[in-house]
Amino acid sequence: MIRGDSSTAEQPTLQLEDGGATPTSPLHIRKIGFAEAKNLVTEFHYLGATKFLHKEKFGLYMDGHLVGAAIYGGLSAPETAASAFGLPRGNYPEFLELHRLVLTPETNGQNCGSYLLGRSLRQLKKEGYRAIISYADVGLHVGFIYQATNFTYHGLTTPKCDFYVNGIKQSRGSTRDKIGEWLPRNRKHRYVYRLDKNLTIKWPQKEFPKK
Repeated sequence: MIRGDSSTAEQPTLQLEDGGATPTSPLHIRKIGFAEAKNLVTEFHYLGATKFLHKEKFGLYMDGHLVGAAIYGGLSAPETAASAFGLPRGNYPEFLELHRLVLTPETNGQNCGSYLLGRSLRQLKKEGYRAIISYADVGLHVGFIYQATNFTYHGLTTPKCDFYVNGIKQSRGSTRDKIGEWLPRNRKHRYVYRLDKNLTIKWPQKEFPKK
């Protein structure tokens, strides 16, 4: 059973891989509230204050200071469950997307991203989630962090275009009678982490892309 979202920052330290929380460890994770997650994303993520879906939010703490966050939300498109897992089009709360992964500069070179992802994924499995999908924009990175944390790779998203008027993307409404241009959207690398090993992924698995 999937548990409800928790937005409070006062959550217990999550269990580490050795079966217990280690009070003396410099790193630990716990669930955090949206405000904490948003502040970190706005300051340190390349998308800044751009809106994002959020349901499960994990904070990474180093010596008691919040230095990272992994933010999971619902699937961004209703057809994703159909194409990825062969399910009828609809709402599937047991599937999540990793919408933001952010770390502060002080974590560089310390494998903090892998630590945060690995432990948050274990917690999501305990809570009944079945799979996590994540995307990597081809114009920015290939998703080495997902390769390092045992996600499987499933090629690129379908080519799409967006309509621009005076350099501004029109995200809603009809484009009829508007003067503008259609420009190709950056494709994204698709990664999946199965929490439910009985789940079948319909997207063909491929070799990891290289830089």
